[in-house]
Parts: sequence; structure tokens; C-alpha cells
Amino acid sequence: MRKFIIRNYLGVIGLTVGLIAVAIAIFQNDLRPPEPEDNRTLTEVAGEATKKLIREKILKEEPESPPVADHEKRHDFIAITYMSLGFLAMVFGITSWVRKDHIRLSGGAVAVGLVAVGWEYVLVGLCIAVIVLVFANFSA
Repeated sequence: MRKFIIRNYLGVIGLTVGLIAVAIAIFQNDLRPPEPEDNRTLTEVAGEATKKLIREKILKEEPESPPVADHEKRHDFIAITYMSLGFLAMVFGITSWVRKDHIRLSGGAVAVGLVAVGWEYVLVGLCIAVIVLVFANFSA
């Protein structure tokens, strides 16, 4: 067993890094800082909406573009982290395969790294698969 781990250390490292990347991808919303709460009253919100409506419709001013919030950015630090770790796991898996290490460890490292890199698309595919499964059971 010891010889197996020593010989296939790149595959094991790749698999470990890939699993860490998938774990970060799964729990990414828990790792982000909480959003600040909006403590405005309904009167304040209505007053701001009225002022904005007057500026746009009566005074014909150009509407201001709203600032992009941190949580609405496409790629933040956490997303870049799990994508990079997933890519690193794929590199370890490919390197392990080139060195003729155990093919299941190498393939597992590449597969888990690929899942981490394309995590958003994996979720979309999983949702489509569940919908197809539900519709398939209706006809049975």
C-alpha cells in the first residue's frame, strides 16, 4: 500500500486538490461575507422613487446607472479560487497520466477538476436531468 501512494502521489494530490475545489464551489455562498441590510423606511424609498421619476420624466435627465454590487460581479475571488484549484487538479491528473501512474487516480483527478471548473454548468445539467427524470416518471 505504501508503494502505491508513493508511486501515485501526483494523482492523489490532484484528487485532493479537486475535492477541495468542489467543496469550495458547493459552499461558495456560505464563504462570502453577508450583504449589508437596507434599513430604509417605506417613506424614504417612496420619496427616492418620486424624485427619480420627476428627474427622468419631467426634467428629462439621463437615468443614473446603478452601481454594481459585490455579489453581482461575474467572477469574484471565491469563484476564481475554485476554478484555479480545479484547473490545478486537472494539471496534476494529466501529469500523473503522462507519468503512467494509476489511470483511475489520474482520471479521477481530471474529472473532479473539470467538475470544479464548470461548476455552474454542472448545476444546470443536474437540474435538466432532474426535470427529465420527473417527466419520464409521469409517462410510466
